[in-house]
Amino acid sequence: MERPGYLSAWWLAIRPKTLTAVIAPVLIGQWLAYAYDAQAFDTTVSLVIFCCAICLQIGVNLANDVFDFIHGVDGEHRLGPARAAQQGWLTQQQLMVATGVVLGVAALLGIFLVIQGGWLFLGLGGLSLLAALAYSAGPFPLSAHALGEVTVFLFFGLLAVCGGYYLQVGHLSGMAWQAGVMMGLLTAAIMLVNNLRDYASDQQAGKKTLVMMTGERVARFVYSAMMIVPTIWLLQQTQLLQQSWLGWVGMLCAVGLSVAVFRWRGAQLNILLARSAAFCLVYALLFVAGHLL
Repeated sequence: MERPGYLSAWWLAIRPKTLTAVIAPVLIGQWLAYAYDAQAFDTTVSLVIFCCAICLQIGVNLANDVFDFIHGVDGEHRLGPARAAQQGWLTQQQLMVATGVVLGVAALLGIFLVIQGGWLFLGLGGLSLLAALAYSAGPFPLSAHALGEVTVFLFFGLLAVCGGYYLQVGHLSGMAWQAGVMMGLLTAAIMLVNNLRDYASDQQAGKKTLVMMTGERVARFVYSAMMIVPTIWLLQQTQLLQQSWLGWVGMLCAVGLSVAVFRWRGAQLNILLARSAAFCLVYALLFVAGHLL
């Protein structure tokens, strides 16, 4: 790949295509809070939640870039998109400093959320920062011990939806919990595709993933379930299927992605990964549209 400019290298390092995976669950949580009590909805709190979540995602991406390179996970036969550290676009020190800065901003934003939500969010914020680093770094990298999907499910599903909802409303509802689980499945599916693509290179690097535990074929069925189950739930909880063609758009997307995971191999899964991340945002928008109809 041709060496990008300095700013382009940073843009590629933050992996903007993955940001929809954190924007989508926050959007659903905030929409549910708004629908519960529009007059009490705090726009400032909502914006801070979005910014904090995006900073955490960028921090994870930067840390993953540099620490996967240090651990030898990103070798010359890597099938995924080029990484800044691996390609030499940015130094390890630059990426580490940037990771610290972005997570520092997330921590500062988190202080505001702690003031709004109480001490519970001090613990949740601390765990979020720890998970952002522990995902790739430290003596027990979560992504290298088959905990990547679980981590994404908890933080980009349950916490992003339910935590944001609680900050606005002050309690949790059954709908918020269910939506958190469904978004957790969708975001974890992105990680599953990533690990399917990197199956061979992860084996060589001694990295353990869920795909290695289940086998590639079973993992593809798991991915399909992660796409189809949330979409069925979406249609049941909204008016999309009964009153709008939008419901069929969501189902066709989910089925199309489920078919693709069995047909595509190797570097082709980069396309599926990007489309899975995009589907998270499509899903969130359909969720909102379904409640507006």
